[in-house]
Amino acid sequence: MLKKLLAVLLCVIICFMCAAAAFAQSDEPETDTIKIINYNVDGLPLPAFLSGEDRDPLECSLKIPAVLNSFGADIIAVQEDFSFHDIHKNGIDQPYQTNHSGTIPFGDGMNFFTKYPIYNVHREAWNDAYGIFDSSSDQLTPKGFLCASMEIADGVYIDVYDIHADADDGEYDIAARLSEYRQLLDYVNTYSKDHAVIITGDTNSRFLQLECELKKMFIDEAGFKEAWIELENEGRYTLTDEDVAKFQSRYSSWWGVWDSAEKTFYKDGGGVSFEALSHEYLWLTDDEGHQLADHAAEIVELGYTIDRSEVNDTRTYETEQFNLIAYIQHHIKNFFRSLFLILGDLPKLIAEKIK
Repeated sequence: MLKKLLAVLLCVIICFMCAAAAFAQSDEPETDTIKIINYNVDGLPLPAFLSGEDRDPLECSLKIPAVLNSFGADIIAVQEDFSFHDIHKNGIDQPYQTNHSGTIPFGDGMNFFTKYPIYNVHREAWNDAYGIFDSSSDQLTPKGFLCASMEIADGVYIDVYDIHADADDGEYDIAARLSEYRQLLDYVNTYSKDHAVIITGDTNSRFLQLECELKKMFIDEAGFKEAWIELENEGRYTLTDEDVAKFQSRYSSWWGVWDSAEKTFYKDGGGVSFEALSHEYLWLTDDEGHQLADHAAEIVELGYTIDRSEVNDTRTYETEQFNLIAYIQHHIKNFFRSLFLILGDLPKLIAEKIK
């Protein structure tokens, strides 16, 4: 009888200790890492002789998925994913992908490929853009930003943005970009308030360009940090002459290797905090060393910590659904938008050509 009583008592003690250990463990912060690849895949439907460095966009697109897969990224954010999306969709080894918005002139060229479940997908075209037959023709596609909430742990969501801002450095290009950044941050401050946020993509700006105001808008006002600056320039967002000299001596050029157009911003929130662990700008090439796109890929690793006591998410999360009627309406709207822009600017183009 005494043996049975001792056995029962021992079982109770063991169960209590296991429960206490489990409870204590649940209070411990959860830590892990996120590897992100940000890549402008140069998916314009151009023949090789019109593409940069005589690249064949189709041949390069066929090689891109395998190269991207080799990095083992958790999130792949792409821009200019236009005409060859099916190649990327079928070749990139990730279980969750955003629906394609279409090729030129219908789609925005941005997509996510990720290991994390995707919810609340939102695409928004820029209110302001510049360039029809010049200045990189930014107005001929509905460039803007793509937002998706991703579940990085059970019941823990972060908001990830993929952006593609106006190109070129003329007066009107810069003004359009500043408007686009403000539009983006206004949305972030509303939808992503009190949530952890990652913004990645092709900003078409550099911190070295004082007129771009990346530091003022994203860092000083919105409270973000940026991975390249944090890791490669010791968190100094105003590049000094000494900083510039340092990078110029290290690299043969700036394009794609330091302070590049590709940026990754991050901000804590909702019980999730980030730390930049590694950053690299890397030109992706085929086996013969030929570049696969006209931009370098940005490869970033962020460490994150989850404090469950700070997680209080009251949002509703819905998966992305394909709506055929909305898809057709979107295509019709953007076709006529581009057509009217072209017809409206055609007399100006003709006048310039016959001068």
